[in-house]
This record gives sequence, C-alpha cells and structure tokens, in this order.
Amino acid sequence: MNDTEVEVALAEHNKEIGSLKHRMDKAEKIVDAVHEMAQDMIRLMEEIKHMNKSIEKLNVEVSELKNKPAQRWELVVTTIVSALAGVFISTLF
Repeated sequence: MNDTEVEVALAEHNKEIGSLKHRMDKAEKIVDAVHEMAQDMIRLMEEIKHMNKSIEKLNVEVSELKNKPAQRWELVVTTIVSALAGVFISTLF
C-alpha cells in the first residue's frame, strides 16, 4: 500500500467514524427519552396506587352510608313492633 492509498483509506474511515458518531448521538437521545418516559411511568404508577387506595376507602365509606338508612329503618320497625306488642300485652292484662 502506498501513501495515497493509505490516505484514501484513512479518509474513508474518518467519514465512517463521523457517520457512526452521528448515529450514536441519535441513539443516545432516544435512550434518554426512553429513560425519561420510564421515570414518568414509575411516577404515574405510584399515583395510580395512591388513587386506588383512596377509591377503596371511598367505596367502604359509601357502603357504610348505604347501610345507615337500612339500620335506621330496622330500628324504626323494631320500635313500632315493640310498642304494638306492649299495647297488646297491656290490653290483655
């Protein structure tokens, strides 16, 4: 190989190295974007877990509120039945 062939080969290698550097820079940007998206996803998952806990708590509270009128109705019915039983027993004696 003579000097001109070596110079041509070096020039081609330099071009190829430059192209590879450019492609690597693009790949680094993509990797950074993917990493940032993964971090965002982790934060979103934590928020979703917190929201699920809040929803479960609200479901329990709603169930308790639904049962309250039924409990009051049962108390009213029990009171009326007891009063009627008292009236019935008092009229017998």
